[in-house]
Amino acid sequence: MKKIDENYYELDVRGMICPFPQVLVSKALKILTIDEKLEVFIDNPPSVREIPLSIEKKGYKVKRTKVDENNWKLIVETKQRQ
Repeated sequence: MKKIDENYYELDVRGMICPFPQVLVSKALKILTIDEKLEVFIDNPPSVREIPLSIEKKGYKVKRTKVDENNWKLIVETKQRQ
């Protein structure tokens, strides 16, 4: 994971297969704090389906965008204080 701007991080898991993308995204989200975003680049179709479902269940907001035929980008927003 690398910081690309204030409160904005990037994680590139392209070339990895399950369960590694899921594990790395989960670890990254544990590090982030409130109001931070994580941009994930991914190319594994099962991970593209499963990661958003699993982290939305934990209360994160996820936006999925198809970049090209083989690549997607997920923007994950951390939980807000209630």
